Parts: sequence; structure tokens; C-alpha cells
Amino acid sequence: SNNLVYMKRSILLIALLLLMLASAQFPAIEKLGKEAKRQKGVEYESVGSFMLGMASKMAPKEQRATFEMLDHIDMIMSEDNTYLATLETRLKAIIRDLGASFIVKTDEENTTHEVYGVKSGGVFTQLIIITKGKAKGYAVTAMSGKIPESRLGEIAKLSHPKK
Repeated sequence: SNNLVYMKRSILLIALLLLMLASAQFPAIEKLGKEAKRQKGVEYESVGSFMLGMASKMAPKEQRATFEMLDHIDMIMSEDNTYLATLETRLKAIIRDLGASFIVKTDEENTTHEVYGVKSGGVFTQLIIITKGKAKGYAVTAMSGKIPESRLGEIAKLSHPKK
């Protein structure tokens, strides 16, 4: 579906390059991803600092600095919503355990995005973005790095590219 393609186009560039897994920055998300991908139609990708470094070299100039803020990305994606309720329950527990706080919810034409983050000394060290298609499809993107609050908009452009 176009909606899912839209949801994952930009970060999939990295996933296609994925050759090696770095150490997990989100052990709970990684565990959830490995369980989730056993479900029909659910994909899980984990991208470490090495691959992010390569992606940053291949990214358009205006996105390079954004990639440099990140050291790990985990993504869980599906076009089928049958597993979504289970996934959301587990995610809410992970968000609570991390002590992540709600940052923003955006509502676009075809999708909604909920963003949660863990802040340390004025920068976000972890972000969790839950993207849901209005009709179907969802994605969970968990990122770690050092992301100043003033640069959160750049992350939004990475995970939700304009058509």
C-alpha cells in the first residue's frame, strides 16, 4: 500500500544497506522487534552506528547532520493491524519503564505520529515514534543518540519524508 511505502521510504534506505547489527541501544525494543517479526506481515530492522555513518555519507547534504545525531535506530513495521493491539500494550510498558515522556502527537492526512522521548541534560537520548496509518499499517521507530530539542523537526523529516 502507498501509505506504508510513504511511512518507511526514507529510513528504508538505511535498512537496505543493513549488513551488520550493532549493540542494541534499546534492549527492550530489540526483544520486542525479534518477537514481533515472527508475526505474519511484520518486519523488524535494527541499524547501528556503522550503518548510520554510511547512510549519512549517502544522504542529501541537508540530512547529513541529522544522521550524525543518531547512533542507533530500531524499526518495527507492518501493513497488517492484527498485531497492533499487542504491540501497543508492550510499547506503553517499555515507554513507562524507560521513563519516556510524551512529546507530541501529529495528525497528517493519512497518518498519525506519537512521539515519546527520554531527556538528559537538555538533549533527548532516546526517541520512540509510533506511526499509524488511518486505513492500515503502522511503524514504530526507536532512535538513540544526542538530539537537542531544537532539532526534533529534523528527525520528523527523516522518519516521515514528504511525498
